Amino acid sequence: MTSRERVLTALSHKQPDSCPISFGSSIVDGMTKAAKEKFDAFMGYNPIDVKTRHFVMGMVETPPQIIDWIKPDFATVWMKSQWVEKREELEDGSYIDTFGCTVRPISFYYDIVKRPLSGPITADEIKKHKWPDPYSPGRTDDLLEQALAARDTGKAVLLDIPALGPFEGGCWVRGFEDFLCDLYDDEYLAETLMDAMTENTIGFWDVALSKIGHLVDVCGQGDDVAMQDRPFVSPEVYDRLIKKYHKRIYDFIKSKTRAKIFQHICGSAFDLLPHMIEAGVDILESVQTSAAKMDPVVLKNEFGKELSFWGAIDTQKLIMQASPEEFKAAIFKLVEVLGRDGGFVLAPSHNIQPNIPFENLKAMFEAFVEIRGEC
Repeated sequence: MTSRERVLTALSHKQPDSCPISFGSSIVDGMTKAAKEKFDAFMGYNPIDVKTRHFVMGMVETPPQIIDWIKPDFATVWMKSQWVEKREELEDGSYIDTFGCTVRPISFYYDIVKRPLSGPITADEIKKHKWPDPYSPGRTDDLLEQALAARDTGKAVLLDIPALGPFEGGCWVRGFEDFLCDLYDDEYLAETLMDAMTENTIGFWDVALSKIGHLVDVCGQGDDVAMQDRPFVSPEVYDRLIKKYHKRIYDFIKSKTRAKIFQHICGSAFDLLPHMIEAGVDILESVQTSAAKMDPVVLKNEFGKELSFWGAIDTQKLIMQASPEEFKAAIFKLVEVLGRDGGFVLAPSHNIQPNIPFENLKAMFEAFVEIRGEC
């Protein structure tokens, strides 16, 4: 099988010749710049400059040495997204992002230290807020050329997360405390904000898919609606207030392309999955197995006929605690459990950080090669 055939087979819930593999195909399954630099030193690589794809997370493209080694099954196309835009750079190293948030470097990531819609506000202020312009000049420069080149590789073509989801976007521009309180105390305000975020996100999908929808195999969208031990909101609140916005985005994507849709969610998303399937999600991306209720066996048994899974290699706990041999064994077990009858893309559960034991990152790549060697 070609990589594209392998991916399409797996995402059709059929057994491929080997488990599809992703690393760095998305802004949420690769490595940070700091981790890349440390791994270069660990492996003795000559450092190669690569593009940053998400400023806040510090996520960078996967270096060619690793791509040539592990041969992932995806070729990603990147539009000029919200993640690489800045309205203004400040003298202290902070910057103002495209939403008007002040973002400052803290530890491994940047963090938002000032939000434009925090505190007491009105719905009119939300409607008048300056949102990122999906149709700004240059947004899709060379996008068609990227997609055609990606298709020529024989790999599956991924159009990766171009914009914030409505829930995470509300937390981004308003702040977690204010927005979560709105969901319970001022539904009109919360819905006004999610409506604005949804329309903005659809604009990004519109401008991209109008050019390359016929060439894309997977569309990635993100909206972190879960924490380590539970969702941010109850399933009832999700069903009543948030699901309709997710469905609006997914319905729009499916009106422009036949591609499968992955939804990136960190944390314990289990209780929301029936609703997300109803909303139109095809693939759960990240599968954070260290979070509550995210056991791979249970996920496969409960949702494996309706949902594919992407991720699952634990980059939070196991990568820190296991020996390289134990880490590889856990990866092979994931393929056995989640890859049964297809429906699985093997990948890290999130981006690799610079404080991990790099023996385990090397072991992960070795496991990828062994898995691919089976075909």
